[in-house]
Amino acid sequence: MTDRLIRIGKVSTVDYEAGMVSVTYSHMDHNTTKKLPVFAMSDEYKMPAVGDEVLVLHLPTGQASGIVLGRMWNKSNVPRKAGEHVYSQEFAHEPGESYMEYDGADGDLKFKDKNTGPVTLTELLGLAETDKHRREFGDEPGEAYIEYRPEEGRMYFKDKRAGLVSLSTILGLSEEDELKDLEPEPNPEPVPGADPGQTGG
Repeated sequence: MTDRLIRIGKVSTVDYEAGMVSVTYSHMDHNTTKKLPVFAMSDEYKMPAVGDEVLVLHLPTGQASGIVLGRMWNKSNVPRKAGEHVYSQEFAHEPGESYMEYDGADGDLKFKDKNTGPVTLTELLGLAETDKHRREFGDEPGEAYIEYRPEEGRMYFKDKRAGLVSLSTILGLSEEDELKDLEPEPNPEPVPGADPGQTGG
């Protein structure tokens, strides 16, 4: 029995009120369990549907005791959106019907339900596009923040003591220094007939 504590099966019945399901194992002569509780991670309620493939953890006491850990990604359950910096939580059974999503590529937090298309948090709060480049730290708006202004290409800092100051000012750079090409200037072409070692008149 100990070699079959973790199994994969398909949901055969769902008890929504009790938060339990029964699972059928096709590789075990279609043996079906009694109702097993679905794992409630952080008290989250989202029941699998009949036919969903789920991972089940059985206790050593027998098949009658166990817990359904939930669905898993596979060929029949592919992530709607994937990526290294993507976080997405689906609220409906059908992928894309209703979800909350964050993509580090654009930095937007998005929401969607069945009646409303994807909308960003910036749009919900009525913020301007430039507000995405600003992070407030004070209790009052404008008290202390970091802001990037794309039209200037400058980063600004502000607090109650120092006021508003740019990163260039902090580093002691002039406007010429900000735009200076970091690559070394090429050596000037030698003047014909001039002494290479001569430095001045």
